[in-house]
Amino acid sequence: MPGPEVCCGFGGTFCVKYPEISDKMVTDKAADIAGTGAEAVLSGDMGCLLNIAGKLYRQGRLVEVRHVAEVLAGMSDRVPPIGAPRWLGGLDANRG
Repeated sequence: MPGPEVCCGFGGTFCVKYPEISDKMVTDKAADIAGTGAEAVLSGDMGCLLNIAGKLYRQGRLVEVRHVAEVLAGMSDRVPPIGAPRWLGGLDANRG
């Protein structure tokens, strides 16, 4: 993925003070993620995960967004991805 170290634009109050810039940053990040063809994206920062999950969801992209601890703990098959409706339980149901 190009620029994995580049901020997603959330940054606490940054997204409130500069919403247009923040939206452009997360739009670029979502495009980079989708461009990989990956089924999931991991991070250790909840603010980033919520921001990215929200953008991917609004764009209709089926990319699971997860905290790295969920995956390491083996919870990804029991817990819905971040930003997904609770009843979904995972995105695989929508893929087939």
